[in-house]
Amino acid sequence: MGTPSPVAISTAGGWLTVRMGWQPLPGRPPAPRRVGEALDRVLERLGAPARAGVEVVFDRWDEVVGVAMAARTRPVGIDGETLVVACDEPALATHVRFLEPQLIARLGELAGQRHIARVEVRVDRRGRSPRPPRRVPRQG
Repeated sequence: MGTPSPVAISTAGGWLTVRMGWQPLPGRPPAPRRVGEALDRVLERLGAPARAGVEVVFDRWDEVVGVAMAARTRPVGIDGETLVVACDEPALATHVRFLEPQLIARLGELAGQRHIARVEVRVDRRGRSPRPPRRVPRQG
């Protein structure tokens, strides 16, 4: 281990600079951990789902809701056990609210134990493509 160096004070460049030696803390340092493990602990303390749950929600959203629904909805955040979803139409927001129990069950299947317990839906038309054209029945 290193020997602490004495305190050195200088005024180079008009600034008072104090350099102090350092000394490692007594005892053995903890073994290195994978970032993912540490991230899971932080997420758990915040009440959020584990990394696997976050990955399912944000990276695999189309597997959770289906391709058609994923084109018009997107997860925007997780607040504790609440998933915040944005969609482009008020009617679609109503539909997503109706599907809340199925969405929660699907997220639980894909994400594991710690999961989303509630879905909050917001209408956000910014940044989305216009709604698809309505089909007009053919006459004739």
